[in-house]
This record gives sequence, C-alpha cells and structure tokens, in this order.
Amino acid sequence: MNIDQFLSEIATAWPVSRWTAVGVVVGCSGGADSVALLRGLCELRKQELERLERVESVPPSPGFIVAAHYNHALRGRDADADEALVRELAERLGIECVVETRSTQKGELSSDEESLRNERLAFLKRHAERLGARYVAVGHTANDNVETVLHHLFRGSGPAGLAGIAPHRSLGKDVVLIRPMLSIQRSDLRGVLESIGQSWREDLSNRCTDYRRNWIRHKLLPRILEAFPNAESAMARATESQRDWRDLVHQFAADWLDENVRLDHAIEVKVDRTTRSAIVIAAMQRLWKTQNWPLRDMTMLHWKRLYRTISGQSDKRYQLPGRIEVVCSLEYVSLRSKLHPILPLDV
Repeated sequence: MNIDQFLSEIATAWPVSRWTAVGVVVGCSGGADSVALLRGLCELRKQELERLERVESVPPSPGFIVAAHYNHALRGRDADADEALVRELAERLGIECVVETRSTQKGELSSDEESLRNERLAFLKRHAERLGARYVAVGHTANDNVETVLHHLFRGSGPAGLAGIAPHRSLGKDVVLIRPMLSIQRSDLRGVLESIGQSWREDLSNRCTDYRRNWIRHKLLPRILEAFPNAESAMARATESQRDWRDLVHQFAADWLDENVRLDHAIEVKVDRTTRSAIVIAAMQRLWKTQNWPLRDMTMLHWKRLYRTISGQSDKRYQLPGRIEVVCSLEYVSLRSKLHPILPLDV
C-alpha cells in the first residue's frame, strides 16, 4: 500500500467533507497506528482545503485537528520518549498538542487493560468537549478488529460483541468517536510510514502476553493463520454481516427502552413476556452503558439470566457483577447499583 492508497482508504471510510469544517481530536500514543492516522488526517485536510480554495475560492475552514497524548506513566523513560515524539510531530505538522500524564501517587490506580482504556477515552472526551471538537479519532486497524472478535468470543459475548469494533459511536452528547482505519492492516500502515520517512515508537509492553489481547495477537492468531491463511479476511467479512444485524437490533432496543423502562428510586423495567431475547438483551446492554455500570464481567450467561427475569420466567432476587441488585415483582424488575447513582437514560 502506498500513501495515496492509504489516504483513499481513510477518505472512503470517513469522507473528508464531513470533518474538515469541525474540530477533530486525534488520540496519538506515538505508536505506528496512531502516528499514521494523525499524518493521514492532516494530509487529507490540507488537500481538501487547497481544493476548496482553488475551486471555490472559499476562505480557510474554521475546523482544526489536535493531537492528544495520554502518558500512562507506566514505562518510565520510554513513556516520556513516546510523549516527546508526539509533541515533535504535532509541532512539525503545525497543530496543537494536548498532553496529560497519569498521576501515580494514588496506590489504588489500576493498570489492567480496561482501566487504562477507560482513562484514555475519558482524557480524549474531556479535551474534545473543552476544545469544542465534534470528533475523537483513534487508530484501530483491521487487526484490532479481528483480535476484538476473538476476545469477545472467548468471553462468551453474544452476536453484538461478535460484530467487532464499531466504526463510530457516541462519546457523550456532542462528541463522536470515529475509527477510520478498520479496513487497513497494521503491516500496511508501517509500510506507508516507512515510505514517507516517518518514525514511530514501539511499546514493548505490547509484547507482554500477560495481557489477554496481546496473548491473542502473539500466541493464538499466528497458530490460526498457519492452518487458515485467509482467516483474518474471512472474519472481517463475517463482522460486516454482524454489524448490519447489530444496527437493526439496536434500533429495536432503543425503542424498547423508551417503552418499558422508567426511573424511580431504582431503574424499573416492565416485565415483558413477548419480546425476543436479542432485543431485550441489547436494550439492557445499552442501559448498562448509560448508567456507567461495569460491562467487563457481564457474560452472556448473566444477560440471559436477566432476560429470563424480565420475561417473567424467574422471580428470584440476586446480584449481578458490579454489585447490581435485581429484585422482581409481578409487573416490574427493579435494578439498583450499590456503587453508582442512577443517571438519566439519555446520557
């Protein structure tokens, strides 16, 4: 893949006209994927503005691109070198760079995969809102998508989880998280960067197989590809079909939530003996997200148990992961978190 093909892939996934006139915060770790994304978006924006000025004689767009780097402070000098590369790249590209360093003074801070990811997203969302940006762009690739599907499969996720990484999703009321490189292989990105003389940083912790995703990447996938050389492309096609299914079910789920859920001292879910399990489970997963309840430990067995309760097949009182208490009555199922206050459903 050359640089023109790379830019074309991004522009096809995320048409340039949609974002050049607004703000975009680009998450940049200093690794190859995020560096390639930052370089690609800056080049596409430059080309689009030049085209508009040439063809339409319009003034420069009020939109902007900002590089955002979150220093997890877990790798000492290596982490500082990552930050330095991002700062230097942003200066060379003529764009603003925002950086935060994670506080390591509190001993309770966790370094597991999910906690680190949530910290990064909170950082990106916070600065997008502060700057008035419409989008947060991150550098997930086709390889990340395959690894995510396998990770969900082994956790017992349902069809929605097997649809892979969503190309875009809401990150609050006014910010959209966008992933425009899901069709591009990681190896192609490195080839593009090498062709333009752009360096990047390698995070050696990505090779530590104590993390589940790294184990899938470095141990499992190579064995799969030995037996099934086309496995990655086959899984990509499968996830596309699953996304169509997911989008349809999610629309039904949103409507179901509006009709069957009310807020009181707890979240009250109307007992429904007729709606199919796929819609009810998708609605509950959406509810969990709006309430910021922990999703990580909720397996399909938990979702099916909750569905049986909502469909009137069980009247037991029990607790779900994250200390979510489930209490049944004849007409409603009450959900209450012992750790989190109830939030509006439209969060």
